[in-house]
Amino acid sequence: MNDDGSSDTESTVLWLQLESAMVDVRIPAGMEDPTACEASTGHTTCTPVETGRDGIRRASAEWHTRGPDDIAIHPVSAFPEPGLLEWNEDGSVMIERAPSGAYVEEWHRLPGSAERLAEHRTDSRHRLYVAGDVAVVVTDERRDAGSPLEVEFAICEPVRDQSEWRIVASTLPDIDVGLR
Repeated sequence: MNDDGSSDTESTVLWLQLESAMVDVRIPAGMEDPTACEASTGHTTCTPVETGRDGIRRASAEWHTRGPDDIAIHPVSAFPEPGLLEWNEDGSVMIERAPSGAYVEEWHRLPGSAERLAEHRTDSRHRLYVAGDVAVVVTDERRDAGSPLEVEFAICEPVRDQSEWRIVASTLPDIDVGLR
């Protein structure tokens, strides 16, 4: 929810948080223009999780998406403030709030996502992030600060007993969503 009371439950939003590496992908519902997407790779720093007298676990985190090794289409870290995090009892839901009140986000842990976490970089322009049965493949073909049409963040899920992956959403319009 945004500070103006508006909210978006139709867009595709995925945040994979690995040990410290992260990838954040936001694809507007009905997206036709890739410049409307926000996606970034980066790393997260988090304070130790503390349990309050009320039993709620809390921490604060900052996301760094503008380093020399990061890949981004309009980095999501537009808010220059940390996120205030709270978890439910079993850790399956996390609420992130901006200290200024600019936004509130509710994140749901994907089933099995804590069991397999991996980041693989073949080179500075190709990356794979995996959390459970979800992957994000990042391909950056820009030679400079060029067009977002030269960067793809593809959200994938396994098929055929996890021997292949299928793109289910992409930051590029008109991607042939199928096996790759």
